[in-house]
Amino acid sequence: MSASDLIRHGTYNLFNLSKPRTAEEKERYWHLVEATRALGVHSLSVQEVLGVDAEEAGQVLRQFAVDTDLICMTAPNPRSGAPAEPAIAASQHGHLDMDGIFRGNYHVGLLWSPEIQPVPGGWRAYNGLPDFWHAMATQVLDFGGTKLKVGSFQGDPFRPDWRFNEARRVVSAYLTQSGVLGGDYNGLASDLRAGRRFRKFLMRLWPCAGPDYYDPEPYTRQNHGLLEFQIQWRGRRSRRPKADRRAGEVLRRQGLLDAAAVASVPWQATCGHWPGDVWGLRRIDTNRVTRDVAPAVVFHESVLTDVTRAAADHLPVVTGVDKTRIEHSEKNS
Repeated sequence: MSASDLIRHGTYNLFNLSKPRTAEEKERYWHLVEATRALGVHSLSVQEVLGVDAEEAGQVLRQFAVDTDLICMTAPNPRSGAPAEPAIAASQHGHLDMDGIFRGNYHVGLLWSPEIQPVPGGWRAYNGLPDFWHAMATQVLDFGGTKLKVGSFQGDPFRPDWRFNEARRVVSAYLTQSGVLGGDYNGLASDLRAGRRFRKFLMRLWPCAGPDYYDPEPYTRQNHGLLEFQIQWRGRRSRRPKADRRAGEVLRRQGLLDAAAVASVPWQATCGHWPGDVWGLRRIDTNRVTRDVAPAVVFHESVLTDVTRAAADHLPVVTGVDKTRIEHSEKNS
């Protein structure tokens, strides 16, 4: 595989990114810039871009794009006549910061390197409400002759039932196109480890064995109020809590596969390093690929460095796709 055949796609929760005001915020902003530059990605899904509306969040995204040497402007739509705009999808949810100031809602966005071209008419913003608690953004990008739908998504952090239904809306956007979706899913995946066929055989013999999930159970020894947003209903508090994976099951079953499980790489956390985190090490950030892209996944990693640890409460994740190995199906024609 030559370097020109590799597509590097990343996803990064930027942790309340807004226009920096204080010296501390400016320092963290430049940590984010440095971390993003070091990823060397061709495309990047980002979450938690703050603004009171999409226009303000778009200004934040445009400045971040300039500082990271990336692009975020979509192509004009020849059918509708819509002009180019920042690739930002609007959310209707936000909250006050530690100083009691409203910094804006949590939007999601997309960026790409200058040599990658946005396809005219390939942009769509799935704005929050009624579809999502946060939002989803998708843009068809031309990676030198290979066109993929690239998306950014952030799941509902508080309601497992809504997260479950959001997943159905997510997969509807990828029914007819090949692509990759990066996101902070705010929940664990249901994808299985390599050798899952043998595990399924064992489950038929001994149902108590349970599925061999790629992500181990992180909550069984935890007992705090926030668990209610992440676990299955227990009935009795004495029962060990298990992660609610229904949203992840919808995504997996409908063909948006977790690139980490596809690549069968050693498990790596994306959260748990930030001071004050009550969840411990867990993995809720990943890139998901459509079934025809899955055979082309050649690597997947969470990027843990001193800079990424200092920049945000989530680590960036990068997936490598060999575009010569994408299984072109009818939906790509």
